[in-house]
Amino acid sequence: MTERNRPVRSTYDRALDLLEARARSVAELRRALIRKGEPVAAIDAAIERLLAAGLLDDASFARQFARSKALGAGHSRRRIQQELAKRGVSRDVSDPAIAGVFEDEAVDEEASIERVARKKLRTLGNVDAATQRRRLFAFLARRGYDSDDIQRVMRVVLDGDADA
Repeated sequence: MTERNRPVRSTYDRALDLLEARARSVAELRRALIRKGEPVAAIDAAIERLLAAGLLDDASFARQFARSKALGAGHSRRRIQQELAKRGVSRDVSDPAIAGVFEDEAVDEEASIERVARKKLRTLGNVDAATQRRRLFAFLARRGYDSDDIQRVMRVVLDGDADA
């Protein structure tokens, strides 16, 4: 290996190590490598090589991330979109990925918010009703749910109003 290629090889190896730890978007990987002090030219070369090899793919990352957050954490479409944007994934990549996951996995957003609300409610058993309502509302809002949907699910899980 020539002395000139050493930084590129080192940056590529570091990028592989970062991707081995967890999947990342192109922008996220770039930021991580910059934070670690890698030279920009070497970062560009490493990312190009990873893209060409199929080891770095924002569309695949967005689908994987959306599936994890929708099914595991019970996040709304809006929250998943926000999280992907923070990770540098463009809307033209993230929107189809999110829509595809919600369709492929048959995610029922109404059932999802109710499941998440009931799970959270189990942890709020030792507080008064007003605090319970406030904390549950805040929790669901942080998950990205719309206030109308939150109000509806709170009537169902707190008040037992099945017609809500």
